[in-house]
Amino acid sequence: MMKFIASDLDAAKRKAQRALGDGAVIISVKELPSGDVEVTASDKPAPSAPEPAPKAQFAGAAKDAVDEGPFKLTAGARLNETIEHSFSEDALSRLSGALTGGKRAPRFDMSDTTVRSMAEILAPHGVGQALLGALVNGAKKSQIDEDIYRLETAFGEVFSFAPLHFSPSSPIMLVGPTGAGKTSCAAKLAAAASEGSPPALMMTADVGRAGAVEQIRSYSEALGADYFIIESPLDVQQILRSHRPNGAVIIDTPGVSPYDGGDVAALKSYQDASGAEPVLVLPASGDAPEYVDWANAFREIGVRRCILTKFDATKRVGAGLCAAFEGELALAHFSETPFISEGLLPATPEFLARRLIASRPGKVG
Repeated sequence: MMKFIASDLDAAKRKAQRALGDGAVIISVKELPSGDVEVTASDKPAPSAPEPAPKAQFAGAAKDAVDEGPFKLTAGARLNETIEHSFSEDALSRLSGALTGGKRAPRFDMSDTTVRSMAEILAPHGVGQALLGALVNGAKKSQIDEDIYRLETAFGEVFSFAPLHFSPSSPIMLVGPTGAGKTSCAAKLAAAASEGSPPALMMTADVGRAGAVEQIRSYSEALGADYFIIESPLDVQQILRSHRPNGAVIIDTPGVSPYDGGDVAALKSYQDASGAEPVLVLPASGDAPEYVDWANAFREIGVRRCILTKFDATKRVGAGLCAAFEGELALAHFSETPFISEGLLPATPEFLARRLIASRPGKVG
């Protein structure tokens, strides 16, 4: 089910209608100890006996907006609207000059057997000259003269590997381009975090894209979990204040442009409201220079780790690796399946080495 929190019942219902359409059905209404109202809604037919609603308005609550510090929640608040915040245009100006930068390209001695072997494996993936040079140098430190071990050594030398660990005091906020797989990653992380632990508290602002509501509903049903639909940083604050989670907290955000100052400032405001660590989600394959721009841009809001997805849907994986290398991001997890039950793999040098060996020309898989 999808849940919506607001200062009063009418505001919560409006949120449900914006996310689910005019056919939204209110399943239940709950008065929270904080004084807010939590509405559970669906776009499916109503159950036979919905719970009764509480009083329609709390004393002192505004009908159309709540003003709390730098955040103002209105009926039309969306992530792509400008949010006033300390993230300044000066920071974006400084960033724009760095987006096209990169590490100096090396020169290769192709008469060296290690260099030639690594280049033959890595170059088809489009890893770029700088990353290729770093991996070739790393491979030379291998104690075993075989490609698989040279690759493992190279990846271990060049990248940091830091899988996510979950704590209610350390929320995770997934950011990245549309179509990268953030929502499915959120569901996979929630499933992993809930094994033997309290259920994860999941929030999503990504309900505007086509098919988003259906995807969220299917994930909530598969996990037996509730998704809280959020429209502003104030929603995040209300949910955390009202529910005081004791399990993982995972926030899914919509795809935004790293070149849009308002979008980046909005994400920063969500991060400040939740105290979350932003984690970049990128497909393994794609436009490498664009991905490098993404990695560099989102370091400005504190991204230090990334999740690479869609290993099952591509043969070449250099773009995502280039972004992590150029953006100096640790590799947290890999996804090689669309199935939520199979989860995310902890990122390791061994997985990358075997993945690249398996995709060599003439190999099957």
